[in-house]
This record gives sequence, structure tokens and C-alpha cells, in this order.
Amino acid sequence: MRRLFYSLPFLFLLSVCACQPQEISHDLIIQNVNIVDVEKGKILHNQTVAIDGDKIGEIYRSSVVASPETEVIDGTGKFLIPGLWDMHTHYFWNYTFSNPLLIANGITGVREMWGNPDVINTVRQQTTAGEMIAPDIYTAGAIIDGVPPIWPGSSGVANPEEAIAEVDKQIASGVDFLKVYSRLTKDAYMAIAQRSKEKDISFAGHIPGSVSIWEAMEAGQYSSEHMYGILEASNSDLATLRAQPSQFSKKSMQLMTDNFDEAIFDSLATVMANSDMWLSPTLTVLRSIAYLTDSSFTNDERLGYLPAFMTGTWNPANDFRFKSRTPEFYEASKTKFRLQLSLMGKLANKGVKIIAGTDYPNPYCFPGFSLHDELELMVEGGMTTLQALQAATINAAIFQKKESQFGTVTSGKTASLVLLNANPVDDINHTREIEKVILRGKVHNRAALDAMLEQAKKAVGRGN
Repeated sequence: MRRLFYSLPFLFLLSVCACQPQEISHDLIIQNVNIVDVEKGKILHNQTVAIDGDKIGEIYRSSVVASPETEVIDGTGKFLIPGLWDMHTHYFWNYTFSNPLLIANGITGVREMWGNPDVINTVRQQTTAGEMIAPDIYTAGAIIDGVPPIWPGSSGVANPEEAIAEVDKQIASGVDFLKVYSRLTKDAYMAIAQRSKEKDISFAGHIPGSVSIWEAMEAGQYSSEHMYGILEASNSDLATLRAQPSQFSKKSMQLMTDNFDEAIFDSLATVMANSDMWLSPTLTVLRSIAYLTDSSFTNDERLGYLPAFMTGTWNPANDFRFKSRTPEFYEASKTKFRLQLSLMGKLANKGVKIIAGTDYPNPYCFPGFSLHDELELMVEGGMTTLQALQAATINAAIFQKKESQFGTVTSGKTASLVLLNANPVDDINHTREIEKVILRGKVHNRAALDAMLEQAKKAVGRGN
């Protein structure tokens, strides 16, 4: 009895200690936050996420007490998602004024579709040294097009030999992937595909007019941009469509919509889902080009974040692609866009792999802001909020074969995260409700993000 009596205080102390929350020491913790599991669409309530350096550390599912040296963010009632990726950008020549817009909108990574490796490497070095706040970058080199190329500064190749030499040159420069374009001959395109396979580097971009989407999938093109090839391949009168001098003429667009065959499209979507090809639909740019003269675009208040020399080119009269277009052309273009938009849910539900990109700074495609437009359009087109969110997070990581590094809120991954004030699975527009952005472990609070936006206006001569 005496032995039992003496043991009671000890047992009492043990029970008290067991109830005490453990004290933890990290660089940063986000307490009591709701983690959005972008793989499963679940919300993990009241979690505590620890960050050390630029990595996510432990994720605690019980009460914790931070050590005095740990920075603490109260995440009560807020939602934590992985950093967003814009997977179709033209970044390198405008990064000085687009960086603040990207970060303030939760964009922690970009895929550069027409890069200069020397410039990109300089940005990366300055970012690592703490001299610049910039997203992570996954980059192509110069566009590989036919002869003459559509855009000055592209690499025009006339035959397979020139195509192979260009591939080797770009690989030597350190690009992450190759960008193919519209005027490539079939022989040159196939040479790029074969050389890419030999050198174990992916190629992506436009499906040239000389190649069908079926052939592009067979050749191993890793992503197709702008929905190219889908309506063409889903046409019940392909011979008449192919006889048109341009796939972008009013007549071609009318044939694409008038002769769209749902059964052929379903077959194409099934094959695409089972192929290695990803789809980067860039709905934002498809919409803006279709509605280029619409006042809802021309009066957009976000124009104030961009320099006049850029927005001036968005006037159709100043762009060689659009200056001769008629009202009838725009009507045909709108009809085509509405059809393309309506296919998004069907493609996603078939299992087609989709990534989110904007193609900024094409007309009314705004760095940072327009990725949220893109996600909104995906949902409008029939994708679920989760599918849209995945397109800008985990899918970007899987596409780059870096899912062990980012794309989910998981221990060991890079701490590039966005803290939202509302649940994006309930409403995709909640991705705009940004409270904080954590970029590689560094916190940018709402005041800092607002300062970035103001800085962007001042940098282009539009701020107060």
C-alpha cells in the first residue's frame, strides 16, 4: 500500500506531461491551417506546417508550442495550397516588371516558352544570391520554326539537317526543353522528334500545319499549346478543311465549328489521354484574341500594371496578325472559342493531362493576374475546381518530372506556398484571395504583396 501511495505523484506528473503540447523549433510554422490536398481534393483541417530554410519540414497533426526563435503565422480559418505555376509564358524580356505581378498573384514558377538561356541563368543567379525576387523557371530556348519563321528572332530551319543542328545547339546552351512552331516542314519536325528522343529532352509547342495531332502524339510531342489540332482532327469533312489556305481564316474556323464531330472528338480524347502528350489550352489568350475589340478587355483596370509600349501593341491596328480582321472574322473566332471552351470538361474527364498557362504578354494576358483567369475559364468550360487547381500545381510538377520537389504541401518539398483566405475547392476564384505568399521559405505578407503591385505600377510609369 505504501509503495502504491508513493507512486501516485509520479503517475500524476506523467499524465500532466503527456497533456502538455510539445515545444518545437523551426524557422517558421503556420499554425492551425487547412491544407488543400491537391491530389485527392481533401481538406486537412487544423494542421501545423513547419518550414526550415527553403523546405517544408514536419507537418504536425496535434497541438504544438513554438520555441521563442520560431516565426509563427496564424493560419486559423485559412487554406494553404502549393505555389501556382503559369505553364505558358514569355518571361525573359519582361521579367523586371512582371516579377512583382507574378509573385503578388501567387505564381511561384513559370514555363518560359521562348527563352534566352543566358538571361534566364542570370535571373536564377541573382535570385539565389537574394538580389531579385523571382519565380522558378523552366525554360525553352529560341522557337524552332520553319523558313521564314513567323517571329523575328526565332530559329528557322529548312530541313532535317538544320533541325538536328539546332536541337544540338540548344541542348548545349542548357535549355530544359525545345519549343517547336507552326511553319516547320514535316521532315524537319520529325527530325526534331527523333533527335529529342536520342538526347532525352522533351519538345513542346505548336503542332505545325504540316503535322496532324495524331502524328504529333506518335512522334512524342510532350505538350500541345492553344488547343491546336483538336478541332481539325475532330472534323467530319477533313478534306475540305485541309484545302483551305490557312487554318486561321474565317472560312477555316467556320468549317471547324460547323463540321465538328463529337464521336471523332471522343475517340481523339481517349487516344490523347493514353498518350504522353499534355495539353496546355491557354484559354486566356484564345478568349482575348476572339474578343479583342470587346470593351470588357480594352477597359481592363489591370492595364495600369503594364508599360504603354506593351499595351500599345495590343491594339489590333498595331499587330500584323489582327489588323486586317473584320467583324465577321471576330464572330467566327468567338464561335470557335466557345466550342473549344466547351470541350475542357470532356477532355479532363477522359483523362487528358492538362496544365495551366496564359501566354502572357499577348493581348489582355496579364502576368500573374491571368493565371486566375485561366483557372476560372477551365471551370467555366466544365472542369471541376480540383482539376483546375491541379493544372496549376501538381500537374506542373508531374509534367516537369519534379513531383518529388514541389506541387503538393508535403514534407521535404520546396516551401513555395500560397495562403488563401477561402477554400479554392469550393470556388476556384478563391485562388485570388491571397493572404501571404511563401516563396522558397521566405514570407511575403499582404502588405508586402500590395507593395509589389504598387512597385510594378511605378516601374512602368503609371504609379502615384
